[in-house]
This record gives sequence, structure tokens and C-alpha cells, in this order.
Amino acid sequence: MIILCPGGFCGMSPKAGATVAAVYMILVTNMYLIFEVGHLERAMMDMAQIKPFNLTKVGKMLPYCYYTTITLAVMTYPVCVFLIYSVHKRLYMGMFAYVTWIIFYDLANCLVVALAYRVSKEAWFSLSPLEWFGLATRIPMDCFWLAFVVTYALMTIESKRQGRMSLGARRIVSEPPRFRLGSTRMHSSRPWRRSLASSLTKSLRGCLVRVNKYSTALLT
Repeated sequence: MIILCPGGFCGMSPKAGATVAAVYMILVTNMYLIFEVGHLERAMMDMAQIKPFNLTKVGKMLPYCYYTTITLAVMTYPVCVFLIYSVHKRLYMGMFAYVTWIIFYDLANCLVVALAYRVSKEAWFSLSPLEWFGLATRIPMDCFWLAFVVTYALMTIESKRQGRMSLGARRIVSEPPRFRLGSTRMHSSRPWRRSLASSLTKSLRGCLVRVNKYSTALLT
């Protein structure tokens, strides 16, 4: 999606789409919990009308299928909140954790609905068509919103890599002036040495001239 839609999709940037994905999942989970609780109550009422000896061990597992789906739905709330925090703080690991959870959540719901369908036959209970319809419509929408989350996570990784490379380049550029400073000190000390040598040679020449004068005076 970075290659095809670098500026976003459907008028939304990847960051905005990732945030909306969390809000969307919270709203969908609210609706899902309402329907699942209703399906659980209907299943318990229908099973109560059946004589206990007519229910097999497999048929008695039907309520536990709904308990599993409700538990997974409740666990989705903190994951969505963590996604909003990760988008705000640019934590790509949190975004990938959300993607992993949503994939696991959808696969688990598919397995639970398939198992509930198998168990419902043993319990003389029929699943509501809304369960299949909700599952069939939610999975494509989850894939659509996950595209925003994955795109923004990859953009975050790329921006952090570029930041580290620029920081390393700044450190490399900032090192040479230390050596240049030392070299300038060495160059600046050379004229002082030259002036000292010239003054010493002048004084030695003056001494030699005076010695020659005294020696000529003594000889005469």
C-alpha cells in the first residue's frame, strides 16, 4: 500500500486510517456483544425446553461456544485502546500486535461458529443467520482497516531508520573539527618557534661581533 497509495486511501492518511480502525473495531465489538448475548439467551431458553436426557455431551457445549466469543470480544477492547496509544506514540510494535490479534480473533470466531454449528445439531438448536452474516461482513472490513495499520507501521519503521541514519551522519560530520582544531594549534605554534629561532641567531651574531672587537683591541 505504500507503493500504490503513499498518501493514503479513500481520502484518509495512513495515520488517520489506523486511528479510525481502532474506533471502528470498538463499535463493531459493541454490536457483536449485543448480538452474542442475545444468541446465548436464546440458546439457553431453547435448551431448557429440551429434556436433559435428550442432550448429548456435545450438545451441552453450545453455551461454552458463546462464552468463548464473548470473552474474545471483551479482550478486544484493551487491544483497540493500545492501538490508539501506539499510533499516537508511533510504536510500530504495538501496531503489529494489533494486526496479530485481529487475525487471531477472526480465525478464532470462524472456528467457534463452525463448532457451534456442529454442536447446534446435537442440541436441536439452529444458529441465527445473523451470525454467519456478521462474520462474513466483518472479515473483509477488518482486512480493509488492517491495511491502514500495516501501512502506517511500515512508514513509522522507515522514518525511524532515516532518523538514525541522519543522526549517524551528523556524528560523523561533527568529529573532524576536533582534529582540525589540533592541527590549527600546531600551525599557529610554528610562527612563534620561528621568531624565537631568529631572535636567538641575532643575539649570537651580536655576541660574536663583540668578541671580535675585544680580540682586535687586545692585539693592537
